[in-house]
Amino acid sequence: MEFLSTIEELAIERGQEIGQEIGAKATCRQNILDLLEKRFNSLPETLIKAINEINDLALLKRLLLETITVNSVAEFEELIKDDSFREN
Repeated sequence: MEFLSTIEELAIERGQEIGQEIGAKATCRQNILDLLEKRFNSLPETLIKAINEINDLALLKRLLLETITVNSVAEFEELIKDDSFREN
């Protein structure tokens, strides 16, 4: 049985953390798209692309919560463009 060095263990741990974060972002993006599509039927490709380009997990979580209360796809698109919303 091989023993891993501390550096190797840290690298494995970091890799797992990165994988979990990537998975969380992908899940959040998909949930946003699924909820918006359920509420408003079809979504413009520009919105799908914009959501898929967001790489900030905290922002994705805030947007996910907003899918519950927005009144239209256009309103959601404005949120994505709103710099003050992005910075909160």
